[in-house]
Parts: sequence; C-alpha cells; structure tokens
Amino acid sequence: MDDFLYVVAAPFKQHAAKFISIRDFEFALSFGLKWMSPENASKVRDKALSLRLLEINDNKLVPTFDIGKVEIPRGFRPSERIFHERPLIEQIMGMIAACSGMENRNVAALISRKQESLGDMVDIEVAALVVAKEIGCDISNIYPKVLAEMFPNME
Repeated sequence: MDDFLYVVAAPFKQHAAKFISIRDFEFALSFGLKWMSPENASKVRDKALSLRLLEINDNKLVPTFDIGKVEIPRGFRPSERIFHERPLIEQIMGMIAACSGMENRNVAALISRKQESLGDMVDIEVAALVVAKEIGCDISNIYPKVLAEMFPNME
C-alpha cells in the first residue's frame, strides 16, 4: 500500500473509529503519533480530502476506503516525500488502491494489462482511468489533472 494511505488511516486505527473530528485527526498525526507538525497534519487532511480518501460528514472526517484493509507496517514512520506532489499515475494508482483495497503492485499490473489490451494506443494515465471505472472507483476529481497533462495548451 501507499505510505500516504497509511498516514490517512492511522488516526482512525488509533481511535478505533469509523469517523473522527478534524481536530482529533490532526492531533493524532502530530501529537499522538508524533509523525509531523500540526501544519503538516492539516496539509495531509487537505490532500486526503482533495484525493477523496476522506470526506466530511457532519463536521467529522470519514474515510472513503475500508480502514480494515489497511495494515500499517510495524514501526512505520512517514517520510517527507508524502508532502511532495507525486506523478499523476502514482496518484491515480493510490486512489484505486484505496478504493479497491488492492496492493499497488496489483493495481499496476491491472493498468499495464489494460494498456496492452488497448494496443498501447493510450497513455498509462488513461488506461488507469479505465481500470478505475471498470472496478467501480469514483476518481472523477482527478480527470481535470489528466486532461491538463494530456492537453497542456488547452484552456
């Protein structure tokens, strides 16, 4: 699984809850787990919301993926790279993994097979979108990024 997914899942696992307040989410990451500053915990929250790994319901954060399928490795500590923008294909793969509960390597294999079945006539990101659609993952929030990457001069 993706390190970012581990970070997002950790507060819910720590609280053994299906939803938690924004404050409790950020507090768990910064003070409970001592993984990051409160400012970075807010960045994680915002990024998770933008990737639709979390949603807000009645002022509570609710994961959109099955927390039970996420096994955080013993001794895990996130690296600083979770705060950097990942390549688009990695973002899409992470979203599919979160939605489906599959490991990233299995998601990558599905995407690769899909691209091959399309005669390698589409970019890997487009093949990933097709895979997401076929397995029922709503990742429509990433469509504008894919469109911008495929057609950078289009307005």
